[in-house]
Amino acid sequence: MSSRVVRIGTVAATVLLLAVAVIGLLRGGPAPVDRAYELEQRLRCPVCKSVSIAESGSDTAVAMRQVVTEQIAAGRSDAEIVDYFRARYGDWVLLDPPARGSTGLVWLLPAAAAPLGVMLLLTRRRPEPAPALSGSDRERVSAAVERIRAAEREDEL
Repeated sequence: MSSRVVRIGTVAATVLLLAVAVIGLLRGGPAPVDRAYELEQRLRCPVCKSVSIAESGSDTAVAMRQVVTEQIAAGRSDAEIVDYFRARYGDWVLLDPPARGSTGLVWLLPAAAAPLGVMLLLTRRRPEPAPALSGSDRERVSAAVERIRAAEREDEL
């Protein structure tokens, strides 16, 4: 009888803990947004070139992260902070460049390449099937295959 009471108590405690967790998750608001991290994700590391300053460990990225933190503390908006880095590095510093000027090609090339690829696939000529072998050609191929097999058997011995 006591093992049954322990089992019921364990189930009740588990259900109670799950209910508290679910209620806490439902009543709690969204997690606070880390504004500095979101900005750092948008800016390219000038040293690494393929990662954001949030992911880079280079000295330049560390210094840029510090500038982002200082700019946020000074009360600057996201646009002002991004403009600060664009003024120093150009549009290149943005991991998601605006669709204008020379960066417009980055956005237009895939859109132009897709229809071109479809047209190439649709207009591609199918190769003509090889003509069937005549009887004498079949015999010559069979004889050549048999000679090769015989030579391989001799090499194995």
